[in-house]
Amino acid sequence: MKFGLMTQIQMPRPWTETTERNAYWDGLAQGVAAEAAGFEYFWITEQHFLIEIGHAPASDMFLAALSQRTRTLRMGLGVVLLPLHNPFSVAERVATLDILSNGRVEFGTGRGTTSYILKGMGVDPAKGRELGKESLEAILKMYEGEFFTGYKGQHFDLPARHVTPRPIQRPHPPLWIAATNLETYEFAGRQGFGVIGVTRNSQDDTKAAVQRYRAAATGSDRSSQIGKVVNNQVAVFGIACCHDNDRVGRELACAAARWYYGDNDAELNHMRFTTAGGVAKVRERISGLSNDDLIENGMALGGDADTLSRQVEKWANCGLDQMIFMIQAGNTNHDQVMRSIELIGEKVIPRFADKDYAIAV
Repeated sequence: MKFGLMTQIQMPRPWTETTERNAYWDGLAQGVAAEAAGFEYFWITEQHFLIEIGHAPASDMFLAALSQRTRTLRMGLGVVLLPLHNPFSVAERVATLDILSNGRVEFGTGRGTTSYILKGMGVDPAKGRELGKESLEAILKMYEGEFFTGYKGQHFDLPARHVTPRPIQRPHPPLWIAATNLETYEFAGRQGFGVIGVTRNSQDDTKAAVQRYRAAATGSDRSSQIGKVVNNQVAVFGIACCHDNDRVGRELACAAARWYYGDNDAELNHMRFTTAGGVAKVRERISGLSNDDLIENGMALGGDADTLSRQVEKWANCGLDQMIFMIQAGNTNHDQVMRSIELIGEKVIPRFADKDYAIAV
């Protein structure tokens, strides 16, 4: 099984003049450390306007910088919010990143589920899914040959053009989609996407969703497949911390998870988790759980290396190809993130190096 690291550059207040600058440079250092520790993927979300929650509006630029500091780490766009961008621009920037990284891009896409972001960019949230579908269809057509013959849909009427550069990975980088809702797994499988889920869904529900995904991804019906190549991979991400002291690791992971899932006073906290019933619903759920509950149900992954490994084993048995840790979350500081990465590399990743948990259907 493979391991990934995820960030959205969270920055809880209070801030100083250098807080934001330090967060970016710390994020790059964390990516470099992740590669050295044996992580194979680095994922960064695309965020707009949500101060404190996520300061990552230009994920491709961040990954371009990280690609020059690493050699094997896969550059995960997790995800590009397609309705916010012109398809020509996305095709150009993803291909540019693929060239700069020497063919290491993982191309995650999504429609965006936060109305505050979509409306701020002048996009009707009700049209997000169709906008995203048409945009991706056009982008992949741009990658098919040296000359793009144009695309006409309900929302886009794109003229024929030379679209440069073209990605190193042909016909296109691996495609992924985020799946906060379990219903998205099967949809992703039919489309040929890899899927990134979240550990706040139960292990039983996730395992069933993975089984539906595998059946759809390997089925004979390819009529709804968008990509030219099926990316039959399942990952999940969870808020995590690994520490030399088991109790401290659990407490840090749980504190970060509570902050991430809405137990904070960030100014725009109330704008989040639109598709999960709103942040109030998520906060209500998490506030009624003890730290032991958070660890048990996967909303937090934390402790020392032995404890964390046992938690990973349970999630791996859902049929995963990749476990993604979001360690830079809430008030977890840079030193704690770096020590977590080091410990995971030394004592967790090696335990799973030769194990395959993918579910056969």
